Amino acid sequence: MLPLNYAILHCYRTLETADADQIMESLKADYERSRSFRKKTVVESLMTAKENGILEEAGYEADAGGGLHVFYRLTDYGKEILDKYIPITV
Repeated sequence: MLPLNYAILHCYRTLETADADQIMESLKADYERSRSFRKKTVVESLMTAKENGILEEAGYEADAGGGLHVFYRLTDYGKEILDKYIPITV
């Protein structure tokens, strides 16, 4: 099993765009028992990847409860990084 931060980025190989909730849903089966599998951790990972040029913001959406969802997608640089450092299968 990949470390959580790698798994989060790995999700973007199959999801063109996704927010933290979608990433959590995608990883739930494998990571729900991990103490670090919290929305705050996932959001921080996404924001860090954005600041490092691996992800870029792809849009925003407000939900009925007034929450803001930020959607991200891989950059070309991010694709190169994934191909080079994070294997498709482990």
